[in-house]
Amino acid sequence: QVTTLSNGMRVATQASPGGSVCVGVFIKSGSRYETAESNGSAHFLEHMFFKGSANTSQSQLEKKVEQMGCRLNAYTSREQTVYYANVLKEDVNESLKTLSEMLLSSTFDNGAIEREKRTILQEMEEVEKVEEEVVFDNLHYTAYQTSPLGRTILGTEDNIKGMTRDLIVNYIQANYVASRMVVVAAGPVDHDDFANMVDKAFAQCPTIPSGPSVITDIAPAYFTGSDIRVRDDDAPLAHIATAWETVELTHADSPATMVMQAMLGSFDSSFPSAVNSGSRMVSVLAGYNDRQYPLVQSAMTFNTQYSDTGLFGVYYVTDLANIKEAQWAVMREFQELAHNASDESVEIAKAQLKATIVGQLDASLSQVTEDIGRQLLNYGRRMHIAEMMARIDAVDAPTVRRVATNLFNDKCLAMSAKGNTSNIPDYNWLRRHT
Repeated sequence: QVTTLSNGMRVATQASPGGSVCVGVFIKSGSRYETAESNGSAHFLEHMFFKGSANTSQSQLEKKVEQMGCRLNAYTSREQTVYYANVLKEDVNESLKTLSEMLLSSTFDNGAIEREKRTILQEMEEVEKVEEEVVFDNLHYTAYQTSPLGRTILGTEDNIKGMTRDLIVNYIQANYVASRMVVVAAGPVDHDDFANMVDKAFAQCPTIPSGPSVITDIAPAYFTGSDIRVRDDDAPLAHIATAWETVELTHADSPATMVMQAMLGSFDSSFPSAVNSGSRMVSVLAGYNDRQYPLVQSAMTFNTQYSDTGLFGVYYVTDLANIKEAQWAVMREFQELAHNASDESVEIAKAQLKATIVGQLDASLSQVTEDIGRQLLNYGRRMHIAEMMARIDAVDAPTVRRVATNLFNDKCLAMSAKGNTSNIPDYNWLRRHT
């Protein structure tokens, strides 16, 4: 059920039996809604909301959360920020009061800001050591060179060092308003009771964006065919992501891209049976090839969709000697989707996709809460599982071939690579093989 409160905030619930409830506050904010100068503010805020409010110190907040047995968590992405609380059903109201106090009454003490700068700079150092994180940040940077979507979520080192209370408050005033927020609960909750609790807890939530950080229209995300390579000849492996622009999350062809993702598949070396996978790309990369030897250590098909664009591609890890053959195998599979996708392979992928979706929603209340919040922010409504399954069922082989042709056939692509990358073909080679 979904209710829109008088201040414009939306409240959604999905009732299910049990003793615990997952409460989530979803906010249409993230690195895409930042300027070059304020990049990193959304993620910085995520840290600062746990540092105490006008009425509750950090230690009091932590004690209150501990006494409820509450698991409090948060994350920031490019287009949304989310705060979670997993609590016993009798503590739902208290958890809402805690979340609203954090989001509406935090003090942002200058001393806490300075301490958090050091924490985030350390976090940035750790992220730089994770090749996959660097590759995907660079992929966004090169694919969306002229758009805020190309900026990192953590921000730049200079921005973090220069972060001030004014920048943080300005970002809140511009983005943390009722019309951009969705409050969700999944578990044994009564919808009307929960909506009343939210109405009281968030009664003071601003309704109109204000301040110098207000962005009335987000900059369009123009995809640029390009590549970025961070070469290190001493590195033992190469980490490579190849991507094409795909449709936005709400596009009618979005279910077809989900099916194509399942068709291409993913694997790592811990799954020796991957060589017998129904995905030809996976089986070839895993060792079903002329050399009868794995071409990569792992491969992952990704389908990252935003409100007006997306990136669809494959990320893999391999050594220098196998780069060319692995890259050829990947490029070939995208042409196979466009020209030779079969009824059998599409039906297998659809069954796998549906099983994955249902399995995720059955796995935890957090997954249900995430699904509801994300859909309300993007679609403006909750899509019933039956509707999603019907959309997937409507995808057939001709649909896959049509969508793959539109997206991949003779289209510019973006590549990001890090490590021992000297054997990667140049961009002209990549473009010719689309």
